[in-house]
Amino acid sequence: MPPRVLVPLLFAIAAALGLVIGAVLPSSNSTVAAGDADSAAPADPAPEPDSEPDSEPDSGTAPAPAVGDVIGAGGGVSAVNLPQPAFDITPLAPGETPPQFVVVSFDGSGNDAVFHRFMETADATGAKYTFFLSGLYMLPDEKRYEYTNPGRSAGESGIGFGGTADDVRGRAENFREAYEKGHEIGTHFGGHYCQTNGGSVVDFSGADWDSELSQMELFLDDWAANTGTSTPNPLPFNGSVFKGARTPCLEGDRDAMYPVFVDHGFTYDASNTGFFQWPVQNSYGLWDFPLATLKVGDTGRSAIAMDYNIYYQASNGETNITDPTECAEIKRLSYDTLMNALTASYNDTRAPLIWGMHWSNYACGAFIEATNEFVTNATAQFPDVRFVSFAQLAEWMDAQDPAVLAALQARGTQLY
Repeated sequence: MPPRVLVPLLFAIAAALGLVIGAVLPSSNSTVAAGDADSAAPADPAPEPDSEPDSEPDSGTAPAPAVGDVIGAGGGVSAVNLPQPAFDITPLAPGETPPQFVVVSFDGSGNDAVFHRFMETADATGAKYTFFLSGLYMLPDEKRYEYTNPGRSAGESGIGFGGTADDVRGRAENFREAYEKGHEIGTHFGGHYCQTNGGSVVDFSGADWDSELSQMELFLDDWAANTGTSTPNPLPFNGSVFKGARTPCLEGDRDAMYPVFVDHGFTYDASNTGFFQWPVQNSYGLWDFPLATLKVGDTGRSAIAMDYNIYYQASNGETNITDPTECAEIKRLSYDTLMNALTASYNDTRAPLIWGMHWSNYACGAFIEATNEFVTNATAQFPDVRFVSFAQLAEWMDAQDPAVLAALQARGTQLY
């Protein structure tokens, strides 16, 4: 981890007068070019000899990071995750009706135009989202060889990389906006190789998961140096902001990955499929927030609560629809899928509705438009619906009396 970017005043004056000849210490994971020396941290001056022979010896422990400190190659992120807007949590009394929670989550989260489309809706409704960031979208194409997917050669990815340096800078600003407005930044990991591909997450060991996750944290921390940004406005968070994830294709050996998730400070996982009911914690202490099976509009078919899966069922397996009339029908079915599920839960168990989607232009953007309309209309129609992030839902669950929470979980699967 690069040193903290703190330059004592006297040392800076001395350097300016030519009294001190310093050196820069590049990150162990990046190379600082001569023209980028101002973005690297200066070496600390040699300490003065101890003039107090009976003083306490230096423990060698670095001071804890503080607000205002920055880390990451190039100093592009805050050393501590700064506070977000307050999230109101009121513990329920026994028998009290809980809020109707809805979680809208995005896998990948790299498209600039779609980001702003969803943020407009969030600003108008107060909704909060979870952005599962594919960490390679913070790494410019020209830096792709910095990444190694376990089981594959350096520089390989199933979903590409971050584009140009300007693309990554713009993405960093998007996530600054999202974080400061109270949205969650989670992780969708990196190379996104699934079953039958070499380097698939299906085959990851615990060490592989740790390598993958550590690289995603690093690419977020080092965005400034990797884009050649010499005087960045540091992001108000760093790689430790990840509190949960959705794995590529929902795959991975749970007994290999969950201990790693816990070691990295996660509080939940959103990589499973399951029932439409109140969540529980798994044996590793992580909240399990699964994608439930929902009825696909009025088709008589069902699918897990993910855009592509709904698309497949709504279109009878045709996933390249571009005809405007057919696109409009897919949009109607996706909207009805969400609204019907929400209405059923609102009037019965109040189980949280969890929705996952990509920012792909499936069926002329049907799912992007349907989801934005759903957030807008559900907020207006249901007085105590709360669109929250996974991290916020986990905080709310943690704050409840165990007996009250157990009673909610005992309500069972939402049928409709």
